[in-house]
Amino acid sequence: MPTEAEFHQEMLSLYRRTGVATGYWPSYFLRSVRQDGGLAVAKRLLAKPTSKGFEKLEEVKRMDLSIEYLAVEGHYAHLFTPEELEIARQRLARIPRSSFPEDSAGPRTLGEVDDGATYEEGATHRVLVNRYERDARARAKCIEHHGTRCAICKLDFETRYGEIGQGFIHVHHLRPLGRLQSSYRLDPVKDLVPVCPNCHAMLHRRNPPYDVEQLRRRLRPD
Repeated sequence: MPTEAEFHQEMLSLYRRTGVATGYWPSYFLRSVRQDGGLAVAKRLLAKPTSKGFEKLEEVKRMDLSIEYLAVEGHYAHLFTPEELEIARQRLARIPRSSFPEDSAGPRTLGEVDDGATYEEGATHRVLVNRYERDARARAKCIEHHGTRCAICKLDFETRYGEIGQGFIHVHHLRPLGRLQSSYRLDPVKDLVPVCPNCHAMLHRRNPPYDVEQLRRRLRPD
């Protein structure tokens, strides 16, 4: 069962993920988590009216990054009182479903973006590979820093398959590509992360994709 210390790390991660999703970086939130502890801050936020951060998440349809969602999703629910969980549920119930990520309609080719065209059944399906994930230099920098072990399930292909698995790994873009400006300069260390094909597919099972931390929490023991 997850501990209070693990929840504290989750809250630190939440600061980064929320900033990436919304462009809003509340320094007071990060400072409070470091000083008082993640669980204490989460309980304090639940005891007050909704915050600016809550509203920002609703605007960008990422209510899955809210403290309220984190409390009721199940993984950390045991750390909160029934009263706190009820507050969280009531707040989320007032938010339209469109402000939560949509489940993916089905699998798609990894690292590729559909160009929006439609085709008859049996016709060749054309896709456009995004330029960040096909950039060999960006991939190399990502792997140089992070290694080739999957950031989610920790699979290392060379360890599992021997020589043929050496250097094999997918890279996943942490920032939603649809939100990036054309002038955006990719940081391969901060923006890309190595993941195995299975975890990569699961990240893209909804739109926008799951965060790495969210999918890691869903892993079940072997």
